[in-house]
Amino acid sequence: MKNKLIQLLITFLLAFSAVSLKAQTVFDVEMVFFKRIGDLHFTGQQEPITLDETEVSEYLLAGSESLLPEGYALLARNERTLEGVYRRLRSSPEMRPLLHIGWRQELKNKNETPWLTFSLQDQPEQEGLEGFQGVIRLSRNQGLLLESRTIGYKEIPDSPSTETEAIDTNQDAELLDLPFETESEQVPTENDAVNAAKEEVTVQDLQMPDQLSGFFEMSETIKVKLGKLYYIDHPTMGLLVKVTPYQASLEEQESLN
Repeated sequence: MKNKLIQLLITFLLAFSAVSLKAQTVFDVEMVFFKRIGDLHFTGQQEPITLDETEVSEYLLAGSESLLPEGYALLARNERTLEGVYRRLRSSPEMRPLLHIGWRQELKNKNETPWLTFSLQDQPEQEGLEGFQGVIRLSRNQGLLLESRTIGYKEIPDSPSTETEAIDTNQDAELLDLPFETESEQVPTENDAVNAAKEEVTVQDLQMPDQLSGFFEMSETIKVKLGKLYYIDHPTMGLLVKVTPYQASLEEQESLN
């Protein structure tokens, strides 16, 4: 009888250890991505910025249309913890949230963990950048390692043409009865110099880029502490991320036994 109790206790401890180990290697990752709006005056890189080939993957974060790796699962709305943060951002006059999503994953080494991609396009009448391409992943690398990279862009407007039409100065001289026939014979005055300076400023103003245009990059690699809210910031966009350990339910624990 005593031996049976000991064997039963050992079996229980082994099963409990297996469940605990499983629970400790499974994590919930939640993110809120937003863009900044308002009176922004930034000019980004004119040449397009693209994701590296090693970052591009087939796995997509896109709500119900997400495509996740094997062993990953989307978090239901009632499983997410940043809903209040998302609502506050929606009411902010300076920020516009574009994505709130979460997923559950088993922790693996960095070289075994694929990138998850997201692609966002805001409505053209909205302020701020127009579109975003991003990647994110959580892996094991001497602790919990979170990596993210996002490229935002707004189309650069075409520069207005600065070419001027040729003027027939001889014809103007005849019409206005000026004391000279060609532009080279005109003696510049102080007013002429002032007007020329004004015209130069006007041309420069026409060549100024839009208030917000070009390509921008937000990249971050951080060591993550469980349960802490991380804020990855950029003048044109931002990312909020939280990682928590997943606790298996009683039903899931029983299924592992």
